[in-house]
Amino acid sequence: MVATIDVEHRRAHPDAHARTGAPPADGVDPHVPPLVLVEWHDAWFDFDLPAADQRRADYLVRTVGFLVAEDPRFLSLAQEVLPEGEGFRAVTHIPVAIVERVERLSPHP
Repeated sequence: MVATIDVEHRRAHPDAHARTGAPPADGVDPHVPPLVLVEWHDAWFDFDLPAADQRRADYLVRTVGFLVAEDPRFLSLAQEVLPEGEGFRAVTHIPVAIVERVERLSPHP
């Protein structure tokens, strides 16, 4: 079962704290998406696999990233949040159907 974390697709926007370099009072920047760990069943493709029963059904992958989008089909995790509201880089889109669990790693409003 996937833990639901409501995050809309959004870009990081600078605020007074980002411009001055001072951290927010509570240490949480509301413009940075939450950091999460997603454990999911790896998708695979192999021409040389002789039989379907030889696949690794319990091959769980762990991906850590900023949860930048979530919808009924995909979770999207970015490895990098760019400055000045320029968006994200290295985004992995994981089908919700193969997600085993989601764990929040950072506090977030």
